[in-house]
Amino acid sequence: MSVAASSRRVVPAWTYRPGPDVANAPPAGLARAQAIAKEAAAAGLAAARPGTTEQAVDLAVSACLLEQGVENVWTITNVGLGENTRTCFPTNPPTDLAARDRDVLMVDVHPITADGSWGDCTRCKVIGDWPEATQALRDLETLHYEILAKCRPGMAANELFGMTHERLMAEGYILLDQLANIGHSLTAGAAYLHQFIDAGNTTPMWGAWAIEPFAARGDIAVKVEDLVWFGRENCVTL
Repeated sequence: MSVAASSRRVVPAWTYRPGPDVANAPPAGLARAQAIAKEAAAAGLAAARPGTTEQAVDLAVSACLLEQGVENVWTITNVGLGENTRTCFPTNPPTDLAARDRDVLMVDVHPITADGSWGDCTRCKVIGDWPEATQALRDLETLHYEILAKCRPGMAANELFGMTHERLMAEGYILLDQLANIGHSLTAGAAYLHQFIDAGNTTPMWGAWAIEPFAARGDIAVKVEDLVWFGRENCVTL
């Protein structure tokens, strides 16, 4: 190995710089990682039909990631069907539980691209004819994107949580997240560096944050997740 080669550092495509001097536009590596996360989540949903197992959905997600050159994830792909839609946590891997005629599928994907950028996306799909579930998912997605449109650079994490939680309760949802949050900070190489979007975190939001309301209305659990770049002058949903 030459001296030149051994002295070269391999680093992520972007780094988190807290404070108002953060870049206004999201880094290209981050945008690419999130595009892959969204594509892989969609591939998982497309694979699902009555009789499909959580493990089969996981394999469909993995196939899509590998096609995009992604060899690693920063935490497991979460797949939930039936009662498992009520849990989204790294200690709950995909199982052999199969989709029913009326079911909800949840897929949460966490790719690491070759350049070291991290993504994070959750999507849900209603399987079969279940109008109540379709409406619950549609209402959560509407609420989610209305809240994202209100994001401001440097706003406190607990302010965003309060806005979202108030809307969730008004729409008849109960928050399901085991740590009582609606998201977390995300950097290349570390999630949760600036903790969670919860009632007690007063951290100003700069850079990338994953916003992921996870809630139930009645016995129907649904979740949606996108990354938002809190830039110097505006916020960009990836």
